[in-house]
Amino acid sequence: MIGDKLAQALWQDYRFLTKEMAKFLAKQDMELFNELMNQREQLQTAIDQVEDEGFKGSSVGQAILAEIYQDNQYIIDNVQILLSRSKRQHQVSEAYGAVSTTAVSQKSWQR
Repeated sequence: MIGDKLAQALWQDYRFLTKEMAKFLAKQDMELFNELMNQREQLQTAIDQVEDEGFKGSSVGQAILAEIYQDNQYIIDNVQILLSRSKRQHQVSEAYGAVSTTAVSQKSWQR
């Protein structure tokens, strides 16, 4: 019974951190997002060490895990969007850099 109470408290904290991660990702505050992710990883270690005497299988446990799953999907989808956008911006930046370098070198030869 004590293990279930502790497991429930840890999973509720994990859910809270996951929701906060989603919130700061939406604000694109990557510094706080990363800090929360590190805290969540430490919490995962604690969860792995607790004897779960059936909490995850309970209706409350299943509801918390479902919320975490939904928030994780949101986080994964939005991180992929941010990475894709970042890659595209990098490619555009490199393309402009190549164009301006080519234009400068061509002007040098036209004199």
